[in-house]
Amino acid sequence: MGAIQIKEKIQELENWLIENPNSPERNLIESDIKKLKNQLKENHE
Repeated sequence: MGAIQIKEKIQELENWLIENPNSPERNLIESDIKKLKNQLKENHE
């Protein structure tokens, strides 16, 4: 996955969190966001 796709996916997941603040899947989504941000960081090093 390229940097643009990663950024788009992060944005999608962050929007999902805004729309679903009380979802039981919140921790999973936050974990996915963190993994994607780390992947993005590693791609730029």
